[in-house]
This record gives sequence, structure tokens and C-alpha cells, in this order.
Amino acid sequence: MANLGIFKNAVKTSIGNSFTEIYAAPATKTSYLIQCDISNTGSSGVQVSVRIVDDSASTTAHLVKGAPVPVGSAIQVIDGQKIVLEADDSIEIKCDTAGESVDVILSLIEDV
Repeated sequence: MANLGIFKNAVKTSIGNSFTEIYAAPATKTSYLIQCDISNTGSSGVQVSVRIVDDSASTTAHLVKGAPVPVGSAIQVIDGQKIVLEADDSIEIKCDTAGESVDVILSLIEDV
């Protein structure tokens, strides 16, 4: 029987203005990123950037760069589509606004 995968969340809080790894696909597995929510928990509007690090291609690409997130609000960077993460690929996020931070929740299917 085929492996159907394991549903997982990756949650990080207080992400500041340097890229922070939120999730890395296991070394021998493939994962699907199915949702990425970013919440502004600070006291002013912020901008956020989300990127994928493709380990096998030795490259990095932005899913969103400098997206605005108003005070007390959130954005969904990924919602419904699937981003394939091969072995050792990772998701990194940063808050582009100095002195502020954001919280992140990723929903994934791992081991597919």
C-alpha cells in the first residue's frame, strides 16, 4: 500500500529581520507545503519575505518578498496549492521591518 503521508505543523514565533528556517524536509523524504500563515504580532505594520531553499539545485527562490502585513493582521502566502519540498529543501521566513517580529504556522504533508 502506498504511503499517504503524515500531516504536520511547523510553528515558530517571534521571527525577526534575518531569515529563519521554519521547516526542512527530512533527508530521505518528500514533503508538500500546503499552507503558510504569517501573523503580525507587533505594534506596527511589517513586511515579510518567504523563500524556498532548493538543496539539490543549490538555489533559493522567493515565494513572496516584502509582502505587507498590517498591525494585528495575517496573510496566507500558500493556500490550497502545493509546494513540493524534496529531501533537505527548506522554508525560510523573515520580517523585513527592523525591531518587529512575526509568528508563522506551516501546514505540511510529510513522507509522501
